[in-house]
Amino acid sequence: MNQRMSPRILRQESPPVMRGRDGYRNAESYLRRDFDFRCAYCGVHEQVMGGPQAFCIDHFKPRSRGGSVNEYTNLYWVCIPCNMIKHDKWPTSEQLSCGYRFADPCREQDSGTHFVESDDGLLHALTPCGEYHISTLRLNRAWLQHQRRTRIHKWSRLKEVYQLQEELEQSIGNRLEDDTTQIMLELFSFLSQEIEVLRDELTVAIPMWQRL
Repeated sequence: MNQRMSPRILRQESPPVMRGRDGYRNAESYLRRDFDFRCAYCGVHEQVMGGPQAFCIDHFKPRSRGGSVNEYTNLYWVCIPCNMIKHDKWPTSEQLSCGYRFADPCREQDSGTHFVESDDGLLHALTPCGEYHISTLRLNRAWLQHQRRTRIHKWSRLKEVYQLQEELEQSIGNRLEDDTTQIMLELFSFLSQEIEVLRDELTVAIPMWQRL
């Protein structure tokens, strides 16, 4: 399958059979793993939100709209803000006929297909689905836009530090050992530490959506 068309989120094995009104809660550990400890909708990582207590299980198609309670494919791991905003919203039959719906990252590649991200951290719709998805979930709310802009800045900073480190390494290799060389080696070590810090921070940053 073309990578562009494959789902953004790939589920692994399902949990044991879930029964009863709250049986779906037994899927939490499976969902956290499958969704890479991130919100299915906005992409924020548990670490950024303070831990799994800031997340919950969302029924993609709400129970109040006929969604299955204990069907694993209808369960998503999401941050509480996205869950509260989505609540039991679901497109009407008329909206669905016009293509307005939630993007389903477990069945399709939403980023680059239904929306893209611009350099200012805003998401822009490419399809009616993307328009409905972004507006209904308020994916351009100020906090998320700030998180995306911060991630963009950190990626830019990481590239700059990599380039400076490479230039410094070449300069060190062309010098005879003296006091200045020692200072340059200490600077090289500092840059290496800075790279590790940035890489760790970017590991839990909101994913880089496909760009505008």
